[in-house]
Amino acid sequence: MADLDYHGQMVALALALLLAAPAPAAAPAAGPAQRRVLERVVAVVRNPASAAPRPLTLTRLDAEARVALISQGGMQAAFVPLDTPARRALLQWVIDQLLVADEAGRLKVDDVPAVELQWAMSAFRLRFADEATYRRFLATTELPEEELEAILARGLRVQRFLDVRLGRSAKVSEDEVSRALAGQGTLAPTAAARDAARSRLMAERVGSLVNQVQRDLRSRADIRVLSPELRPGPGR
Repeated sequence: MADLDYHGQMVALALALLLAAPAPAAAPAAGPAQRRVLERVVAVVRNPASAAPRPLTLTRLDAEARVALISQGGMQAAFVPLDTPARRALLQWVIDQLLVADEAGRLKVDDVPAVELQWAMSAFRLRFADEATYRRFLATTELPEEELEAILARGLRVQRFLDVRLGRSAKVSEDEVSRALAGQGTLAPTAAARDAARSRLMAERVGSLVNQVQRDLRSRADIRVLSPELRPGPGR
């Protein structure tokens, strides 16, 4: 599961921000002269930079954000309002997903097997208390079931691409484990200690490699975040 280190962190961050946020104040009632915004484009992606623009609307961002949060066990995100910090974190996640999926298509990475996609759809549906709640989620997010399937399929393809791309680079040798433990002062580690150290080293390496892939892909694309409040900080 190569992309869980980075993507899992971003989704977990968004969920933590969402749960920590105070309940939003009720919006004032619109007067007869006020205009109602039906949709808003929050970002435009060109990949590569010379390609046609691909707009990302706020409705689609919220739907993708909720799918990501629910897939990571954040059922609280199914219906609660999403605040700006959570949206900001998930916007970066969605953009990275799109870029990596484009690269997988360019390199002709195999499509996800139908049985694997069916399992993912079933697992997602079973996170809801019942079928009625699942259907209410689809209606509330204006997300047709075929679009949910496409989002999950894209995530699986991204996973497959990263697994192939990282390959042997993410593996940790026994010598590396021994050196890491020795550096901590553990000269006679137990098997459990070695396993824990190996897992930590692999997570760190995978995170670094995935971030490098994403930086490379972003450098080839033209990404415009149109909503000032959703723009990333200087570190991204």
